[in-house]
Amino acid sequence: MEALFDLLKKTKSLDNGDVWEKVFKEDNIQNFVIVELIQEEQLYGQGIDDTGNPIKDRFTGSTTYSELTEILSNGRKKEGTHYTLLDTGDFYKSMIINVFKNYIEISADPIKNDDDLFTKYGEGIIGLTEESKNKLAQKIAPRYQFYILQYLQRDR
Repeated sequence: MEALFDLLKKTKSLDNGDVWEKVFKEDNIQNFVIVELIQEEQLYGQGIDDTGNPIKDRFTGSTTYSELTEILSNGRKKEGTHYTLLDTGDFYKSMIINVFKNYIEISADPIKNDDDLFTKYGEGIIGLTEESKNKLAQKIAPRYQFYILQYLQRDR
C-alpha cells in the first residue's frame, strides 16, 4: 500500500512542462520537426503553409513559379511547379526551434535577397499543418512516456 501511495505522490509532483522540455530538446526531435516536417514534407514536397494551403505570393496571387523564374534560375525552378522557398538554402538553414515549458516556437530569418518571405508568403510558411502535428505527436509519444516512466521509477 505504501508503494502505491508513493507512486501517487510522485505522479502528482510530475511537472509535464519539464518532460515537454526534455523531449523537445532532443536533437532528433528538433531535426524531425524542422527538417522533415516543415522543410521536406510541407515546403519542398508540397509547397504548403501551416493551414495546408498552397504557398501564395501575396503580391501576385501566384502559387507556382513563373516562366521568368525558370529562366532566371537556369532551370532549377520549373514553371508551374509549387513554391519551395529553397533558393540558396539560407532560409531553410536559418530555421530554429526554441523550447519553452509548454510550447515550442519555430523561427527563421525571412530576409532573403531584399525580400521578406513572411511579408510575401505569410508567417505560416514555418508553421506545422494539422497532419504534421499528428505525425509529431506520434513521434514524441514514446519519448514522453520514457521520461515519465523514468521519473516515476527514480528514488526520491
